[in-house]
Amino acid sequence: MAAEQTMKSSWMSRLFLLAGGLTVRRTWNESSKEQRSGLDPSDTRKIERSLKNNWIITFPQGTTTPYAPARKGTALIIKHHKPIVIPVVISGFSKAFNKTGVTLRKKGTLLTVTFKEPLDIDFDTSAQEITEQIMCY
Repeated sequence: MAAEQTMKSSWMSRLFLLAGGLTVRRTWNESSKEQRSGLDPSDTRKIERSLKNNWIITFPQGTTTPYAPARKGTALIIKHHKPIVIPVVISGFSKAFNKTGVTLRKKGTLLTVTFKEPLDIDFDTSAQEITEQIMCY
């Protein structure tokens, strides 16, 4: 799952769309003066359908920038749909590749992907508490 404008920015992201990528419209956009309040109802339906039949990969920070603060959208999805949440840690990506993930920055960088144990989430807590819990991993 990625922002609509991100998935239209390069040939690689378009390839992910063809492979079944899910796009959503951001409620904020740094490069635009447009500010939307609330979620787009069609985005909510797309997420619900995807979780019913498949799985979703999302980045709680809303960016590939390391150590960026988490946004509450992922926590709201978790709170509302109560999915199994498996943290995935990707190490070395930002050292090895540029921001788009297409151009190699540093050859020989060790890339690792670690799948952690599913989280035991209390779905009755606030979105803020769920955000804090998912960011601890």
